[in-house]
Amino acid sequence: MTHPSTIADSGSMGPPAPARRRPLWPAYACESFSSVGTTLLQVGIFFYTRHYFGWGMRENFLLACGQGAVYVAGSLAAARVVERFGGRRQGLVVIYSVLTIVSLLALAAARSPCMLVVALMAHTLIAAGNWPAVESLVTAGADAHAMSHRVGMYNLVWSSTNALTFAASGSVIEHWRAGLFVVPAIAHALSAALMIACRSVEPTAAEAAAHAHVEPEPELLRKRTLAMWLARISLPATYVVVYSLMAMMPSLPVMRRLDPGAATLVGSAWMAARFGVFIALGVTRWWHTRPSLLLASAAVMLVAFIGVTVRPSDFFPGAGVSYATDLAAMVAWQVLLGCVMGVIYAGSLYFGMVLSSGSTEHGGYHEALIGLGSILGPGTAALAQWRWPDDVRAGVIAVSGVIGLSVAAAVVASVRAARRPTP
Repeated sequence: MTHPSTIADSGSMGPPAPARRRPLWPAYACESFSSVGTTLLQVGIFFYTRHYFGWGMRENFLLACGQGAVYVAGSLAAARVVERFGGRRQGLVVIYSVLTIVSLLALAAARSPCMLVVALMAHTLIAAGNWPAVESLVTAGADAHAMSHRVGMYNLVWSSTNALTFAASGSVIEHWRAGLFVVPAIAHALSAALMIACRSVEPTAAEAAAHAHVEPEPELLRKRTLAMWLARISLPATYVVVYSLMAMMPSLPVMRRLDPGAATLVGSAWMAARFGVFIALGVTRWWHTRPSLLLASAAVMLVAFIGVTVRPSDFFPGAGVSYATDLAAMVAWQVLLGCVMGVIYAGSLYFGMVLSSGSTEHGGYHEALIGLGSILGPGTAALAQWRWPDDVRAGVIAVSGVIGLSVAAAVVASVRAARRPTP
């Protein structure tokens, strides 16, 4: 039945009332809550396993690789989950409810390495399906300019939560062991309750029709398509860096002298820098037509990763380089690393969504590439650790090789696209 407020008064000939705007804040809020849970159980967990289980790089690399494998599966299944439960909102209610239970199961298994790994794999698998649905809720029904703003806000929400949560995760691990699992359970429960309460968060057919996908001019379409492919070639390399770096960071010589609380605070510098880049990209559009920026970012990312993981005192042995210098250099390289990774991530999400009109399926592709990076980097580094146990240099070389191959593939894609005539 039509709501009375939508029916014009019989004595009035005025224009119909404008359609009510769909609220986006519930999606952003759920995104923030989800970032709390996934940061603690997919990134902070490496400091937990180091602190309580005594795990080295090999074990942490294998954990990250396993999480990457199930992350790919969960991301690609997101569209089917949404379809199965009749919409994004309903699908997210189920996902968040199950994540709450799995987080509590992880708490029960927290003292058993084997059982904890099983619980972590289940959490990662299910959590991976949440992101494509939320991304689609945020971007669906928007034109290119509105989508740029929404993607920018989306990136700011998750990256700020990610940085703050990771910075605090070491203190949680040190002083409230159960908190690493209790906090995610609470965050996921809040997300489920919010999705149940906010029925209007799902895009309407009228909204989709109002912003029907319109093909841009051929030259702009060519640039967007090239940018999307460059970003998606580089995006796995970005998460090769993220998960390899997080898995090895507790074992880096410069970190071994810090307690977990200080280590995660220092190790969050790149996340803070990425947040700053998301602010800059969210309020500007010049990068929408400059695919070369993505290629340059991928090349700089390789150099910055090496800078983060290799100390100045390693380059200049016997030169009397102090620990403070090593620590400051690591933070400085993290800032550069976070900046270029922010460019690549924002490019992949924006161009994929603007070319697909914000579909859950393409959000799944974006997230699956993240999982692929988590397989390739930590997996390659784990193999190196079998041959050279606890050798940081072996891990750095292995991961750098994967990043280098990604940069080379991006160069090839760029050259081939430049030679292709504009349609």
